Order: sequence, then structure tokens, then C-alpha cells
Amino acid sequence: MERDAVIPAARLREVPSRIPQSWKRCATASLALLLGAGGARAQDEFMGVRYEKKATRAETEAAALSGARPVTPQWGEWHMLAPFPYAGHGRDDLKTPQPPEAELVRHRAGGPGPDLQAEYAGKNGTTARWRPLDRIEGKVLDLSVHGRRSLNENAVCYLHGSVEVAESTILPLSLGADDGLRLWVNGRLLIDDDVPQSLDPEKYQLKVPLSPGVNHILAKVANGGGGWNFSLRVTMHLDARFESWLQSRLDRDFPTPEGRHYRILTVPLPDDLVLEVGGVDLLPDGRPIVCTRRGELWIVHDAYAEPPLDARLTLFASGLHEPLGLVVRQEGGRTAVYCAQRPELTRLLDTDGDDRADVYECFCDAWGISGNYHEFAYGPKFDSEGNAWITLNVGFDGMTPLSEAPYRGWCVKITPAGDMIPVCSGLRSPNGLGFLPDGSAFFLDNQGDWVGTNKLAQLIPGSWQGNPASLRWREGWKKGDPAPERTDAAVWFPYKKMGQSPADFLLDDTGGRFGPFTGQVFTGDMTLCTVMRVFLESVDGTWQGACFPFLENFESGPNRLAFAADGSMFVGMTDRGWGSTGAKRYGLQRVVYTGVTPFEVLEMRVVPDGFQLEFTQDLDSAAAADLASYRMLSYTYAYHSDYGSPEIDSAEQKITKAAVTGPRGVHLTIESLKPGFVHELHLPGVKRADGAPLLHPVAYYTLQKIPGGASGR
Repeated sequence: MERDAVIPAARLREVPSRIPQSWKRCATASLALLLGAGGARAQDEFMGVRYEKKATRAETEAAALSGARPVTPQWGEWHMLAPFPYAGHGRDDLKTPQPPEAELVRHRAGGPGPDLQAEYAGKNGTTARWRPLDRIEGKVLDLSVHGRRSLNENAVCYLHGSVEVAESTILPLSLGADDGLRLWVNGRLLIDDDVPQSLDPEKYQLKVPLSPGVNHILAKVANGGGGWNFSLRVTMHLDARFESWLQSRLDRDFPTPEGRHYRILTVPLPDDLVLEVGGVDLLPDGRPIVCTRRGELWIVHDAYAEPPLDARLTLFASGLHEPLGLVVRQEGGRTAVYCAQRPELTRLLDTDGDDRADVYECFCDAWGISGNYHEFAYGPKFDSEGNAWITLNVGFDGMTPLSEAPYRGWCVKITPAGDMIPVCSGLRSPNGLGFLPDGSAFFLDNQGDWVGTNKLAQLIPGSWQGNPASLRWREGWKKGDPAPERTDAAVWFPYKKMGQSPADFLLDDTGGRFGPFTGQVFTGDMTLCTVMRVFLESVDGTWQGACFPFLENFESGPNRLAFAADGSMFVGMTDRGWGSTGAKRYGLQRVVYTGVTPFEVLEMRVVPDGFQLEFTQDLDSAAAADLASYRMLSYTYAYHSDYGSPEIDSAEQKITKAAVTGPRGVHLTIESLKPGFVHELHLPGVKRADGAPLLHPVAYYTLQKIPGGASGR
């Protein structure tokens, strides 16, 4: 792709360049009005496809897609059967037939498929039964459904689904598995690949012949150890503008409970642009600029329509080495764009105002790089003194963390003069950092060795965050010395309950334009395609707080977040390396607050005898005072070299009193607070004054210190 290429997201005729920019903005605004509540004609038909609201979202979507695709497959239910034993990789054991394969004769086109009531002798004396699954097309399925690790490792499972078509057709599929995969369609073996591998949703590309009526798909997925996943996507092409338009219409007519408060709009991308977002920020005129993991920077034009069907992207820079952060700054009357590449912090300048970088400066390259695949560099984020902070990933050799190059596993800051100052060590995979208004710096670390679950922790100069790989670069420390005192997490994100791969730190400084959460922090989760919310407080000098669900159903893994001047949030996405449950592999979406306040736990503060809760709206005081409206449990995590930790020392916490302290406040008295533990609070009975339930009736408070009292690990 040429460096000065202009790529319109729309494949239709562009507005001629001789038309003034102000006219173009007016035209875009008019289109937004036509596509919104004000214009039924444009809203109900797009690109020759008629939109008609039916009884359900699924029916409405299917009807619209039938007008856009020559053949629309109708998916039946999916089921999973597990666990069965597996001898492990390199032993050709995936070919060993288990009893369910005796039924493959029933999987012919038009046949009945497997007996879903059948039971089989499974691994380690278990009984394997078919269990129903949610719709899996376009998602990443987590197959580790068993409580015991031994049942999820060295095991195989079967997945069955059906697809119905009205006439003979070829269905293009993209599949991925972690680990080995055998796949049959209508009893015919199409994939036989017994290998240890991470999930690549595009590894297996098939064009599957389907017969009129019901067709059967059977997958057999092996797992040696670690993650156990499967994905299946239909790759029948849809125009990106049509998809954006259709999803916007469906979201308006069939909003989810979250969607009544926050709408997700998709920036349509051209087919040949791989926008694996590593960073996103806003130019002074409000246009988003994003960097990609493939080393490009793109300016996004006309991104604010709802939906942004006329958005287009122009190339600002290229040739960078996997930048995973981007900041726009005004310096001496000119705009500078900073990116952290793997080997350096780079400053990009557009000196002639043509929206293309013509100066690439190495601002600092004082840290090291060995070439290890895992040596990511995240950032920068700038503090109030103009220092650029960067967090550096450790390398990996299999499952062993490495810090072969200087300052891998560290946070460093770069002064305005370009000098590097090491800040603190012990980081593992720190994909996100940022600051509170008082200047306190924080980072997000991903679960793994020495990190029991994902966490948010303060970046205190001179501190050690717990991963020993980077100690070799610590001044005065030598091998064999005891480890320094470890910094506690400010917030633990319970694994899977609150994401699996946290990314970015975005302070809500919108002053209410994004809803009631000003001063709180948002972070993405790349695996589960969510954005989470964090409330932080300082207790006797220790930062700690609570995390909450916020918004789900992004198309891919949210990796970078940025607020625009109007208070909307741009979300840059990618799934490469971390994987995601989303239907897309990358993209850019925008979250818009509808103005309807969600009923949520706004704050959860620790007090000497429990917690003080504040809500976003007035409470039903009787329900709020009822002890039956609440339930709390506590648990902690092991600090060890193993990959992650289960919840340990779990216990129910007795709530002895719920006192209403105002129209929106409740004081919960807890019999025994436990420093060093997550306090997981469920609020199933709490209601708004009009009887509505909480949007997200759960909160997770990481207690490190009781006010005026004890602290603990």
C-alpha cells in the first residue's frame, strides 16, 4: 500500500475535493440525521437492502442479511461433549476414535445427527454428556468448562452443530483451535491436525459444500495444557458500511440493557486495511489517529456520524516496529505524535500540514531489545512534568520469563530532554498505564507467572512489582540476594469474572459527558471484548478499590481507549497474540452515552467496619435495608511461579447490617473484613426507587488496608 494512499471506508464515489470541508461536514451531519430517528426512508433501506423490524433481533437481522447474501445459512443449536482422555501431542492420539464417532453415520446431510441424550464413559471416571452451548458462530469458545484442571488438560471434547440451507451452496468457513483439531461435515473428515498451537481463528480456511436441508458439523478438539479454545466464523463477505448500518439499526430497535445507556458504533474499514490497533488518540481538530501493530499510523476522517458511514482513513506514517501506544502533543505551536516502538520512543512530525509525517525522530532508545517475540513496549503516557512513561514486557522462553535485554520488565520514563530514568521493576506483561489527577501512576499487568490474576497496581519509584525476571537490572541487586518488598495490587480483576487480558488505563475526565463516572478509570479486556470500570481510593496512603463490569459485545478485543472532546470513547481493537471472543479480528468502534443514567454501584468505599456504597440513582430504601439483598464472599490468590492462581481461602462473609444513609447511600457492616483479599459483593435484591434492578449487581473490592487498622497480603 502506498504511503500517501487515501482509503475511503465507503467504496462509493467520494465527495469531490473542490467542495469546501465545511460543506462536507454539513453533508455528513445531514446523513446522520437521515439515518437516525428523523428519517425513516434512508433508515429503512441501505445499499438496496430493505430493513424491516420483526418480532426479534435475530429475525430482523436474518431478514436483512437474506437481502444482502445470495444464501443465508440458518444455524441450529450447538452442543459440547466432554471430557475424553488424550495421550498428548506427538502420539497420534487424536485419531483414536472415542465412542461418539460410532455415530458419524447419523451425520449425513438430512440425517438426525448425534443422540444428544446419550452418555459415555469419560476421562478419570467421569460421565460425558452433551451440554447445550450458546451460539458460537463468530466467537471464541472456551472449552475449559470443568472445575478440575486435570479434566481440562490432556483431554478431548466434541462439538456438534447444524446448519440449514434452502439450496445447495458452498459455505466459506474460517476455523481455529487450541490445540489439535479433527473436523467432519456430514460425516466427511475435512481437517485432521494434531498439533500443539495457540488459537489462530484463520488457520483453517474451508469452502464447505452444503446440501439443501440440515447439514451436520462435528469438531473434535484436543488440549495438551493451558488454554483450550475453538472458533468458527462464516467468511461470506459483507460490505463494511452495510454491516455498520445494520448493527446500528438493530441496536436502536433492540437495545441490550447496557445499550440503553451506551451505544457502540462501528467505523467501517476497507477490505484491504488490517487495523490491529496498538494506540489511539485525538488530533487537535478532533480526528482520531491510530497506530497499528503492523507499524502504520492512520488518521480517521468523518468518524462522528451515527453510524459513521462516510468515515475514511488516510495514512499518516508507516514502517514502525509494532507500536503499542500513541499520544498527540502540542509542542511550540506544532503537533507531535509519540509512539513507543519495541526498540524506541519515536516522535513524528508533520511539518508542512499535509496530514503525513515527514519527520521521524528517535526520541529515546535507552532500553534494550533482544529479538524475543514477547518484548512488547507499551505507551507512552505523559505526566504533568512532560515525562513520557513506558512499560516494557519481559520476554519468554516457553513458559519462562526472560529479561535478557536491559530494563525488560520495568517501567521507565523519558524526560523532555530524551533521557531515560528507570522507575520500578517486577512487571510482567504491563499492557496499560496512566495517571490519576494527583499524579499517581498505575499500570495493568496480565495474569501469569508471579501474577495470580490480572491486576492494577501503583507505579511507585523504586518499587518492585513481584516478577523476579527483571531484578538483574536493579541497581545494587545481585543474584542470590533476597527479593525486595513487593508492591501490593490496588485492584485484582478476578479471572474470567472480570476479564482475562486487561489493556489500557483511561481516566474519565469528561465532566459527566460520558455519564456519572467522572474521576473513575476504564480499562479494556482483549479476550472477552469488554470494557471494565474501576473506582480507586487512597486509604491511609495505600491505593485500593473496586472493579465493576461496564460494557460488553465489542467486535474484537479492546486494546486502547481514548475520549474525544464530545465525551464519546473511541475503542481500538485487536485479537492477535491474546485472542478474543469477538466476531472480528480488529477494528475501531466508538461508544456514545445516550444520556440515560444507568442504575449502578457508583462507589464502594471501605470503612472500619465494612463498606459504604453510593449508587447512581435513588434507592428503594426498604430493599436497600434488607440483608437478603446482599451476599459477600472473600478470596485471595497465591503468589508463586505457576501460571496464574485459582481463588484460594474462599469464604462467605457475613453482612450483619445494611443501613440506608441517604437517598443513594448504604452502609454495609461486615462481621470480619480480611486485608489481602478480594471482597466480592452481590446485590441481587437492591432496587431503584421505581423498582428497577441494578444494571450490574456485582462489585469486586480489593482490600489491602482497613482505615486506621490492619493491612495484609
